[in-house]
Amino acid sequence: MLGKLFGVEEVKEELKNAKEEIQVLEHKLQIKEKSIKQLEDAVKILEENIKSLLDENDQLKARPDHFGRKSRASGEHIRLLKMYHCNQLSYQEIADKMTAYTGEKWSKSTVYYLLTKS
Repeated sequence: MLGKLFGVEEVKEELKNAKEEIQVLEHKLQIKEKSIKQLEDAVKILEENIKSLLDENDQLKARPDHFGRKSRASGEHIRLLKMYHCNQLSYQEIADKMTAYTGEKWSKSTVYYLLTKS
């Protein structure tokens, strides 16, 4: 039927062109599938790295020497606290002197905690 309308040779040429185009598109599809596979593999590797880093982070958090927040009191601060305490200053007086010395607010409860801890 199509042969009668367009001619057999024209239909054969269109069919040949369509098959060639299908082959080209299939080749492009294979290249894209390989690229997707490589990217998926890279994502899996990155996910494994993230998981291992998270596990390592959890283990570091669980260490007893890293519990709580970091103290802002240096060794010099502790030495001053002990010196003021030996001079029989009250915790509030020590806190006031430490506030003046460091420029940061010190409370008497912080002074008490650091003196009893050290």
